[in-house]
Amino acid sequence: MRKLTVGTILKAKGGWDAVVIWIWYHERIDYDKGFLAVHKPGDINEESVPISHEVDGAARSILTINEPPTYDGHPADLDMTGYEL
Repeated sequence: MRKLTVGTILKAKGGWDAVVIWIWYHERIDYDKGFLAVHKPGDINEESVPISHEVDGAARSILTINEPPTYDGHPADLDMTGYEL
């Protein structure tokens, strides 16, 4: 397994690239880990704002109410194969 680092480019479930821009973890709080990534970097019309992701690459929703379930994942989920925080 390779350590995830800032600048790593991962593939989103939707088929586009995303670049890791920030990684955080709290050594004493196991659940407080994750990273931010910008989806479609460099595409002036499509580049996303930083999106928060779980350790497994699942995109985190922020400030949502009654969000519908995603049984097969979300297109913004990232493939973490071969990487770990």
